[in-house]
Amino acid sequence: MASANTKATAPHRHLNFSSFHVPTTPCQTAIMSSQKQIDPKKQQELQHQYTNFKNTLQQLAQKIGDIEQEAEEHKLVIETLDPLPADRKCFRMVNGVLVERTVKDVLPTLKTNSDGLKQVLEDMLKQYKSKQGELDNWKKKNNIQVVQP
Repeated sequence: MASANTKATAPHRHLNFSSFHVPTTPCQTAIMSSQKQIDPKKQQELQHQYTNFKNTLQQLAQKIGDIEQEAEEHKLVIETLDPLPADRKCFRMVNGVLVERTVKDVLPTLKTNSDGLKQVLEDMLKQYKSKQGELDNWKKKNNIQVVQP
């Protein structure tokens, strides 16, 4: 017998980052213009534009998730290596080859890479917000209402 506290899980995965919540599976959508009659060709063009916006946002969300994961991995490695003696051996994968180094050699590179990932992540988030704003403006301009069955 299932408990009352059991949560139902969604059939698709969601990416969670910052203030965004983007489904990673495509959904069927229909676009309705608030105009009374719209030319079928225009309707198809609007649907195509909307699909392009949503695909771009989904791709950005996926990239952001990947970068967040990589940044988190860098953070964990840095936290693991920080307290170790500088002359301790460690191994690093370089172009598919495992290379022996010391902590003092690897740690600065890891920190630089981590900082770079954080900067890329900030840029990607700005890009996502900008594209989301473009979509919102496009919907207002074309009097679009999205209907999801």
